[in-house]
Amino acid sequence: MTSLKTKIIALLVSALAALGVAVSASAQGGIGQSGFSPGPLGSISAPLETNNRMGTVMVYLRTGDGQPLPVKITPIVRIKSSAGGAALDNFPTRTGEGWLFSQVGVDNSYDILVRADGYLPATQTVKMPDIPGTAQTVIVFMQPLDQQLSFHPPAGQFVLVPKAAKEIQNALRDLQYGHISSGEKHALKAVQISPDNPYAEYVAGLTYLLTNRMQQAKPYLEKSVSVDSTQAPALTALGTVRYQLGDSAGAALVLNKAVQIDPSAWKAQWMLAASYLNEQKYKEALDHGSEALRLGKHPADQVKLVIAQAQAWLGQRASAADTFEAYAKEFPNDPHIKEIRNWIKLLRQPATVTVQTKLLAPAVPAVEIPPRPDWAPPDIDSAKPYIVAGAVCPLPQILKNAGNNAEQLVTTLQEFSATEDFQEVELKHGENVEKPGEHEFKYLVIIDQASPQSFDVREFRTHGSDQVQLPGRIQDTGVAALALALHPVIQPDLDWKCEGLGTWGNQSAWVVHFEQKPKAPNVLSWFQGPLHSDALPLKGRVWISSQSYQVLHLDSDLVKAIKDIDLQREHFSINYAPVSFSQHNVQLWLPESVDTYVQFEGHFLHYYHRFSDFKLFWVGTSQKIAAPKEAQKVQDPNKQQEQ
Repeated sequence: MTSLKTKIIALLVSALAALGVAVSASAQGGIGQSGFSPGPLGSISAPLETNNRMGTVMVYLRTGDGQPLPVKITPIVRIKSSAGGAALDNFPTRTGEGWLFSQVGVDNSYDILVRADGYLPATQTVKMPDIPGTAQTVIVFMQPLDQQLSFHPPAGQFVLVPKAAKEIQNALRDLQYGHISSGEKHALKAVQISPDNPYAEYVAGLTYLLTNRMQQAKPYLEKSVSVDSTQAPALTALGTVRYQLGDSAGAALVLNKAVQIDPSAWKAQWMLAASYLNEQKYKEALDHGSEALRLGKHPADQVKLVIAQAQAWLGQRASAADTFEAYAKEFPNDPHIKEIRNWIKLLRQPATVTVQTKLLAPAVPAVEIPPRPDWAPPDIDSAKPYIVAGAVCPLPQILKNAGNNAEQLVTTLQEFSATEDFQEVELKHGENVEKPGEHEFKYLVIIDQASPQSFDVREFRTHGSDQVQLPGRIQDTGVAALALALHPVIQPDLDWKCEGLGTWGNQSAWVVHFEQKPKAPNVLSWFQGPLHSDALPLKGRVWISSQSYQVLHLDSDLVKAIKDIDLQREHFSINYAPVSFSQHNVQLWLPESVDTYVQFEGHFLHYYHRFSDFKLFWVGTSQKIAAPKEAQKVQDPNKQQEQ
């Protein structure tokens, strides 16, 4: 055990110094040098100088699950300056599945405004850099109006007083737009004004239900239903809460009333089917699950897992196998997919009581012990990212501009520090998980650039006044710098492939795959043991902002397992975020979090790194900013103090 702690998984960017790779001329240009024409062919409506200051914006509209809007929907897409004022007199041209705005002024920010029947209004900001002819691409996700969150004024004896009605309207508006905390305040104020009104109680309970606070939601919803038991939405909400709290019988009681009042409520039908399944009422579970699927169609596809289990318990083996297969095809990443496929295999065998009992004894598939499929994210080549159809991917432009950003980071940033929250946990056999070891360090990164062709990245950690190493069975060091794979010095050693236009964190992003070239020198990842080191060729996928060309997220895996050291998996998942240093008017994209998953010598390890409280020590090549005392304590002993 002790010897294992001496082994390190390290990112050795310092190996670049020996490469002597020249920075290519193509890495020196600006953003948006290629793209759409700035105006229609043959257009002479503006002087050449004006056209040279114009660019284009391509807008794609998608539903929440990534699908194009229904053909029957005719959206209104407009553009206006983010600084305010009316929308520009600029109407888009429908181009394939997108809307193209031409003649959009550069060096400005704009808001894309979208309205469509049945969807919430949406706004997406796009920044046009000061590059003539630049072409920007954005995705706007349209959220459907949730009728559950629409204001339906109660009638009869339950009419709300105007002040309470106004609070309820405000609450539902906030909930529609995701402002849960504000919506909760308005709803509770309405309850204070009208304490016995079932509609006010229902909305208050809904604010807790939407944030999974079931115990807090329960009393409001129970009071609403006790005062007025004729409202299907309140009954459905209460049934959902009871089901989540493990009271399947109580859930079925109110959900049955809900579907009697509103047989078209497919979500209530689904919850009722799940409740009956837990109560071992398989015929009822099958009936209501099938009705939920018929009414809800594609959005209700996950109810097939309930239907399949009900069919199996009822002895409908062939139908159950078919339903399980349909579910497995639609949800291949389900955490229980291995059990589901095993059930399919058994159901295809001749029917015997013994087989059926063993197969369906648990109501929910059991979780497999490590290495179960969900102990770590899937390999990047088995996970297919969301991609917008029809978006042309300008890979040379993406690599050029992302390379510029990486190069600028290296040349302008010499040192930064942060607070690092670190946890290390090992997944044990028998489905047990260790209690995570939690640590907090002062984290320092130093970037030395001896020439434009080479640089060296080093990191240090301190606890109190002592320099320390990461705890754990092994150590993952330097991984936060993996985005420097896009640096012009490193790019030639990797094969790059653009997979298309996707999204990350509500931002449109180009999705780019990379892999270490077989005959190129390995510069990204190494395994350092006490007696020798091994190169770890990586492959990965990076999400690059379609507007700023900054790296938003990066995932990586080993090209293949390293059998000599029994390293089966090494998966990095890294989020990057803009960090503003307002005192120095600088914004840099730095690692916000790193999750490392390692399968090594029969151990399954997960390390968490979270970075905050960034401090910048050096900006540019000439401006010096004094370093905090704690940073000075961890200066590299081999690096002479700069004056």
